[in-house]
Amino acid sequence: MGARSFSAALAGAALLASATAGAQEAPAAAIDTGAPKAECVGQLDRAQSLQSARKLREARASYLACSAPACPELVREDCSKSLVELDATIPTVVFSARADGRDVTDARVLLDGEAVSTALDGHAVALDPGNHVARFERTGGGVFEVRLVAREGEKNRPVSATFMSSTPAEKPKTESGRGFPVLPVILGGTGLLALGGSFYVRLNADSDADRLRNSCAPSCDQSSRDALSDKLVVANVALGVGIGAIALAAATWLFDPRH
Repeated sequence: MGARSFSAALAGAALLASATAGAQEAPAAAIDTGAPKAECVGQLDRAQSLQSARKLREARASYLACSAPACPELVREDCSKSLVELDATIPTVVFSARADGRDVTDARVLLDGEAVSTALDGHAVALDPGNHVARFERTGGGVFEVRLVAREGEKNRPVSATFMSSTPAEKPKTESGRGFPVLPVILGGTGLLALGGSFYVRLNADSDADRLRNSCAPSCDQSSRDALSDKLVVANVALGVGIGAIALAAATWLFDPRH
């Protein structure tokens, strides 16, 4: 009877020990924190290396990854603090464009060959410190490039493009829609002066002719007759110039495309 009781006690002790060991091993198998911790620490190391290389945008992405709630508290706090400090140093720019004196939004922007915006919406864009080329492209409106140097801590720097007008600008018009007719006025004035001169010379010629008829005709000297002939020629030439100038003035005024 004693041997049988001792055997039962040993069996019970073995079962109890087995159950206790199982209960202790189950939590260890269920909670495996090694992988997330290693990944978080790796992101922190990567962020610090990128920051040292002045690749601030990539460093920011790694700091964000190791600031996630799944990361250990110490790593998370270190990443969050570094993220705040990094955000204060990352340069940002604001792209804009104008055409015909107005803002335009239908342009995309490539920064160092990488598309960063398909439309100009006024939002700030982060970039690494250093030299950059911003290329503005507008359908039917050409291309505009801007070279810039981004400085650490510089925020919301405006970077603008100016596109040429797609339609030619209209020429300003006067209130009446036409300019002053300079040429017709000059020609008309010249014609009037020539006609006036023609009539004046012709009157003098007629006066001389009457005087010669009353004094010496028909045996007047040759010089008197030549002087009278010259005056008649001058009068006729002036008459022709005057009529021609007035006709030309009328033609230039009538056929002016501004009318």
